[in-house]
Amino acid sequence: MIFLLLNLIAFAFTLRLAFRTDKKIELAKYSTDLVNLTLFLSILFLFSAAMISLSLWGPAQLSLFLGRVTIFLFACYSISASIYVVTFPRTNRQKPNVFLYIFRWAAFILAFYLVFFAKGSILSLGMNDKRFIFRSGFIFRGAMRRTFHYTWFDLLSAIYIYAVPCFFLLLAAIKAENTDARLLRQKRIITIIGVPLSWITWYYINWASEYQSLLFSLFTFTFIPQIILFSYGSSLETLWTPLSFIKSAARIAIRYLLPAALGGLLFLALADLYRQNLPLFMILYVTGVSIITFFWYYLDRFIQSRDFLRDNNYSAEFEKAITSIDYDDEPQAITEHVYSTFQRYLDSSSVSLLTDNGSENELETVYSSNGTTVTLKVDPSVFDTLLNMNHPVVFREWLMQNSSVSNIRSYALDILAKTNSDAFIILNEGRQIVAVLTLGKKRNGNVYSVYDYEVLNKFYSNIFVVGYYFKNIMNEAVIGTVNREIRMSDQIITSIQENMDFIKNPKADIGYLMVPAHNIGGEFVDMIRLNDQRYIFIIGALNGKGIAASMNMVILKSIIRTFLAETTDFKLLVEKVNTFIRESLPKGSFFAGTFGLIDFTSDTLYYINCGAPALFMYTKTYNNVIEIQGAGRILGFVQDIGPLIKVKKVKLSEGDMILACTDGLIESRSLRGDVYGKSNIQSNFMENSGYPANKMAQFAYDSLVHFTSKELDDDITILIIKYHGGK
Repeated sequence: MIFLLLNLIAFAFTLRLAFRTDKKIELAKYSTDLVNLTLFLSILFLFSAAMISLSLWGPAQLSLFLGRVTIFLFACYSISASIYVVTFPRTNRQKPNVFLYIFRWAAFILAFYLVFFAKGSILSLGMNDKRFIFRSGFIFRGAMRRTFHYTWFDLLSAIYIYAVPCFFLLLAAIKAENTDARLLRQKRIITIIGVPLSWITWYYINWASEYQSLLFSLFTFTFIPQIILFSYGSSLETLWTPLSFIKSAARIAIRYLLPAALGGLLFLALADLYRQNLPLFMILYVTGVSIITFFWYYLDRFIQSRDFLRDNNYSAEFEKAITSIDYDDEPQAITEHVYSTFQRYLDSSSVSLLTDNGSENELETVYSSNGTTVTLKVDPSVFDTLLNMNHPVVFREWLMQNSSVSNIRSYALDILAKTNSDAFIILNEGRQIVAVLTLGKKRNGNVYSVYDYEVLNKFYSNIFVVGYYFKNIMNEAVIGTVNREIRMSDQIITSIQENMDFIKNPKADIGYLMVPAHNIGGEFVDMIRLNDQRYIFIIGALNGKGIAASMNMVILKSIIRTFLAETTDFKLLVEKVNTFIRESLPKGSFFAGTFGLIDFTSDTLYYINCGAPALFMYTKTYNNVIEIQGAGRILGFVQDIGPLIKVKKVKLSEGDMILACTDGLIESRSLRGDVYGKSNIQSNFMENSGYPANKMAQFAYDSLVHFTSKELDDDITILIIKYHGGK
């Protein structure tokens, strides 16, 4: 009964392993070969369990037949595993090898013949409570049998357990030896080790069966160590080093062995009390275990705070470090913070940033933690390829292993070679390359892993802020000498304002004004050309002040353009922006404003209120100013904004005007504490309607300044659209 249970446990284990493997290989973009192989093995264990059940409680003939099917599947699995060893890793883009495909089916057919049609191949197969009964006929008869007393099962074992796997093992070893990528070579070696492990397990089962024949019912366990090595090899993302072994052993000892040993010693110390006074024993033992657990908890926190003992799951700590950068600090402090963050959590030996130097298609180092500077010739097609693949984070090992980048591999590797790095991150704004951040080789000699990629991809927006700061606020020549006012100068403002497709259509006159109260913040106006007759405009504000808010604004403007390349649905665009603010910008970020779309062909304005404080419309027909924003929802608070926002539209006629603004224009107060309010905005709007849109925006601001008679406390952003129609 225990052997039946063991086979069922093995079935459950391999089935679970298949699902876990499926999740891992999906990220690595490997084919599903290993998942199919693991499922195949789980089916093999299921058939083995069914064979044992029929042997104990079913008819002998059915048990024999099911036993033959199990042995046939056993041989087929061995062939499939051998082919997997030599083809690993095969990606989704790679097609199966025709020769191996033919060989596989030829081997399956041969196994089918040896098991079901060879005369006397398997004469009896079954078990009872005391022994396992298995008998296979001899291949030769007469005189030949005295010399070669081998059974059909011996031949099957020789071919499918030893000969074929050995042949493919040699091919795989040659392939591993010729592999340049260190991590891939290690993966292949681990996979190869699975083959001799299956031989050792098979030998041990046969040896043990001589003393207890029932153990032969576990012959399918031959491949358990092998499939574990296959799964481990496919998911391994770090190189083995003596230091990594020591760190892992230390973590296991401190986290698990030490508390377990203390718990065991406590039980031994209280063992006599267990026999004499059980209630007192339970109280003392539970109290002791609680104390051990308490100290274990704080010991585990201590481990996480130490670089040597900390495990590789650093995502939360990296997020805290990268989001806690104070961009109002001195440049040197900021660069040291950035470098120490990458050094501590990714173990990067260096960090550098390259941006355009004014020459066409050239990148030059503006910051380097080790002081080295390089100039790179840019091949735009290379960066386009990586961005089209949605792969701005590039590792050396990924380049070496991924066949889909074979056409750009040499150039990308040349970037890594010239910058003496193992990874680079493309910081892009739409299709424009803002900068390239490079990460030096890991100090421990390891490689950047899939987990590293997940972390860098997850916090890409924060890394973009770092790159944007390095490019626009500081440079190596003036670091430590520039003051706060210079760092917040027109460099940022100009960069933000110039990245705008000004609406150029004879049907409309567009004017806007952005006045920061102290330094630039999160308020902005943006215009994006869809075609000659359709434009999108955005006016609003991200929460926060200073450089950090302005960086988030730049990121948001960039991502809106990226989303527009993916979707033509106006409402879906806003939903995507909401998701991005919630999931990718620093926690607590939100946007209040308006998204608008002007269609000059139909003289229609479509708009979505995203928490806009005011949206006014002047209609020439009624000679009146009305509010049209209606109810809206601020972006960034809820996960699914779709049901809470609506696309509204208004028809525009000759002489109609639109005014959108942020809350600074409405809520500013005078020295007496009076609020400027919407009524003043409407009055000024009407009074100056005969002027061009830019003048109207300026007059609205001048009116506010005159009203407050003091320095403004909030940013002011105004957008005015005067519609001329066909005139």
